[in-house]
Amino acid sequence: MAKLLALSLSLCFLLFGSCFAFRDQQPQQHECQFERLNALEPDNRVESEGGLIETWNPTNRQFRCAGFALSRATLQRNSLRRPFYSNAPQEIFIQQGNGYFGMVFPGCPETFEEPRESEQGEGRRFRDSHQKVNRFREGDIIAVPTGVAFWMYNDQETPVIAISLTDMSSHQNQLDQMPRRFYLAGNHEQEFLRYQKQEVRGKEEQESEGSNIFSGFKRDFLEDALNVNRHIVDRLQGRNEDEEKGAIVKVKGGLSIISPPERQPRHQSRSRQDEERWQPRPHKSRREEEEKEEEDDEKHSRHHDQGGSRWKQDNGLEETVCSAKYRENIGSSSSPDIYNPQAGRIKTVTSLDLPILRWIKLSAEHGSLHKNAMFVPHYNLNANSAIYALRGRAWLQVVNCNGNTVFDGELEAGRVLIVPQNFAVAAKALSDKFQYVSFKTNDRAAIARLAGSSSTLNGMPLDVLAATFNLERNDARQLKNNNPFKFLVPPRESERRAVA
Repeated sequence: MAKLLALSLSLCFLLFGSCFAFRDQQPQQHECQFERLNALEPDNRVESEGGLIETWNPTNRQFRCAGFALSRATLQRNSLRRPFYSNAPQEIFIQQGNGYFGMVFPGCPETFEEPRESEQGEGRRFRDSHQKVNRFREGDIIAVPTGVAFWMYNDQETPVIAISLTDMSSHQNQLDQMPRRFYLAGNHEQEFLRYQKQEVRGKEEQESEGSNIFSGFKRDFLEDALNVNRHIVDRLQGRNEDEEKGAIVKVKGGLSIISPPERQPRHQSRSRQDEERWQPRPHKSRREEEEKEEEDDEKHSRHHDQGGSRWKQDNGLEETVCSAKYRENIGSSSSPDIYNPQAGRIKTVTSLDLPILRWIKLSAEHGSLHKNAMFVPHYNLNANSAIYALRGRAWLQVVNCNGNTVFDGELEAGRVLIVPQNFAVAAKALSDKFQYVSFKTNDRAAIARLAGSSSTLNGMPLDVLAATFNLERNDARQLKNNNPFKFLVPPRESERRAVA
């Protein structure tokens, strides 16, 4: 039986040999044998009173084979994305804006609390407490584990734009390859339900109705479980709520959230403080202060990881998950991993930088290229990637294992290009500044460069190169040494003059 199975698998690979296969739940081998890739735009748009959510079709062959889903949420001022959890881990990049986000981890204590002596109303004392709330800003990566309730809020004038990748092929996803949002509130259709209807025909009508996780329970169950009256239960279940409110709702008067005060000069007004905190500044004092805060948070997290908590009733969970750091800024960091003043910069975040990524098995890269600069041909050793264009345009080329060009075209802002593991990719910026974020399906994604310093070619002996490519030694020497750059290549001299 084992030999028969092995023979069947061998024949399958012979008949349908593929460069790229599903990461865990593999489709038929020939389904992912790509001869052409496409730069994709979102094809579904769900409006809400406080913003909108756009999604890419997760049943598209490229997404199915990569094993992830992608969405883009836009939040207007004073808008809240209602709490939800997902059947797979997420990695969220903040393309624009600033605000608050929170995650609720089961078993973790409510460490943000009001003073015990606070009073509200006539003679009534009420204390609010909740789990840690975090501030996010443009360029942040936020890691959201599977099944953890997540919410975000925009308290600024600038709309928040958040790009979210959901890793459907994660071992943590025990359902199927369809992304699901389990909302805790509202009476609206969740953003991926449309594709679910298309995939499975003949579903019962009640399964197609958009609603929240509490809606399916009987009222008396919730009344007893929460010890509240029926009016509150009706609100909880979203009864009689206007569906147009949607997943992103407006908050009249804004939210009042317990959070540490921002460290700002006393003489500045609040509005001015907010403006200076989040707008780019010509000097680094504010940026250095923010990075110092992030370093303090990381030291605090390590302190707990090493058993240094001073809480009286530590239980292990509080020392690891509950005190972990969930965000890292890669969009405007003053310490990029790769930098060339004439070409651009690259900043990556892996589980070495943000340990929570080890749990969700994802990482990310942010890049910025000057006009006519390029990043050299390279490939991901251990991950699929989704390159999302944030700003500008670039010309990208992708080559598969057969040596065929599967993509040769422009990638412009708002579009995503999926690059399978080991497919070689290179890019050249066509606009003044091309910016992108690349989501990768490994918490320690690694690349191999095919050109430039420290590349695969440079690691080979000269005679091996000459014999491999049938070159004279002098030509092989040029192949090996003519490009002194490691990853980012500045424009040629003629291109720089043309730009000037």
